[in-house]
Amino acid sequence: MIGDMPWEWVDLSAAELDLPVAIGGSTEPHRLLEAHRHGAFPFPRHRDHAAATQRARYAHHLADGRITAFPAVKSVDARPLTWWSPARRPVIPVGARHLSSCLRHSADDTGPQWIVSCDHAFASVVEDCQEQAGSSWITDAYRASLIALHEAGWAHSIEIWHEDTLIAGLFGTGIGNVFSVDSAFGRHPHATRVAFADLSRRLHGLAELIDIQVPHDYATALGTRSVTRAEYLEALLAVDLPLTIPTGVLAVRPWAPTAHG
Repeated sequence: MIGDMPWEWVDLSAAELDLPVAIGGSTEPHRLLEAHRHGAFPFPRHRDHAAATQRARYAHHLADGRITAFPAVKSVDARPLTWWSPARRPVIPVGARHLSSCLRHSADDTGPQWIVSCDHAFASVVEDCQEQAGSSWITDAYRASLIALHEAGWAHSIEIWHEDTLIAGLFGTGIGNVFSVDSAFGRHPHATRVAFADLSRRLHGLAELIDIQVPHDYATALGTRSVTRAEYLEALLAVDLPLTIPTGVLAVRPWAPTAHG
């Protein structure tokens, strides 16, 4: 810990489906790691970010202790945080076969190709996710904390390049047998899917699950399945060490689905 006491997390095994497990606190690097270790992540379920509105919305559950209230932190871009740990979690098993076709090698192909890299442009991936619609929850303070976790070896990114242009990417935190994807973006059809396929390839033999956290439109095409909170925490807590991901580059042909998927 960095100077202060750890937060008192509730027993997440009993957390309810449609309620956050906690409200408040901060996204400082050690707080984000602490949350990940408990299977929780910060995410706004409602568009109204006003602190008073958030606490009023969950006042009854805060009063009876079903939601933990963490101390509010004053910051220039602070948002009232809601921390979530879904009863069922959308995940992709590492090594899922349906993703392998996305990584068609193009080393001997004279046609167009994409370059896939890992941890070559972490800050740029976070910024692109921050700028995309609906991602205002990635504040400047949160971005700074993510970069600190990346520099410490906990957070990683996958980048998809067309020539010198970053066209897709994802970032997240790896602990134990789980890589939890915080956000992803794509400027080219199917490029986000290639990023997930490459992440799965790099994690082979190192982890079991790629965590999507919450359902997304792009996740449906990835063939996600859901696991219970208990199954998720078992994989997460198997080893309390950061995942070290290979950082080599890979050339692939731009991917598009065939008539058979």
